[in-house]
Amino acid sequence: MPADGSSPQSPRVVLAIESATPHGSVALVSDGGVIGEHRLEGGNRMDRSFLQAIDALLTLPGAEARPVTHVAVSAGPGSFTGLRVGMAAAKGFCFGWGVPLVPVPTLQALAWRFRREGVTLCPVQDARRGELYAATFRYEGGALHRLSPDRAVPTDALAGALPDGPLLFCGDAVPPYRDLLAGTFGARARFPAGDAPYPSAAAVGGLALEMLAAGTPLPDPAVLVPAYVRLSEAEVNRSLDHPRTP
Repeated sequence: MPADGSSPQSPRVVLAIESATPHGSVALVSDGGVIGEHRLEGGNRMDRSFLQAIDALLTLPGAEARPVTHVAVSAGPGSFTGLRVGMAAAKGFCFGWGVPLVPVPTLQALAWRFRREGVTLCPVQDARRGELYAATFRYEGGALHRLSPDRAVPTDALAGALPDGPLLFCGDAVPPYRDLLAGTFGARARFPAGDAPYPSAAAVGGLALEMLAAGTPLPDPAVLVPAYVRLSEAEVNRSLDHPRTP
C-alpha cells in the first residue's frame, strides 16, 4: 500500500477545503478531474452552510461509489481565523474517516490554478496592515516550480521583492491593489482574463493530487498547524505590551 494510505488499484478522491480567504469553497476532486465544487455562503465561515456544501458534494451522482481517500486543506498563509477553522474541520474529517490529511500551501494552489507556460506567477493575498502575502512560481515543462518562499511584503517594497520580466498576478489582493500593481510594474503586470482571481478548493484538491503522485511526505494531523508566515495582530500587540528583556 502506498505511503499516502490509498491502495494501488483504487483512485484517489480528495475532499478539498479552501478557507484561507473570505472567498471560501469546498470541492471533491479525483484522479479523473473535479467532481464538484461549492462556494461557501458568507465566505470562509465554517457554519451550517459549510456542512451542507460538504453533504451536497458527497451525495452527487456517483460520489457514493468513490469514497474519500484524502482530505486536503489550504494551509496558509491567509486569514488567521479562516486557517484555524479550516484546519480544524479538515482534521475532524480525517480522524472521523481514518484518511490522511494533505496540507496544501495557499499561494502555491493559487499559482497552480493560473498555470501559464513560461510566465512568472505571483499570487498575492491581502495580509492587512499594508502588507501582502506573496510568492513567485513558474510553470515550465508541465510542472509548477517555486521561485521564492511565502512571505509578508510591505506594498511599497513589493517591486524590489519580485523578479524581472512579465508577472501574472492572482489572488484576493488583485481587486483592491490592481491599480497599485499596474502602476508599479507597468506593462510587466498581467492579470487573469475573464476569471475571478480568487483561490479555489478545486485547485487545492488538484495540487494535493499532484503532491500525492510525487510522493510528498504527509504530516501527522495531530501536530499539524497552519503556516501563518507572520505573527497575528494580537501576538504583535502582546509583544509590544510585554517586550522581552535581553
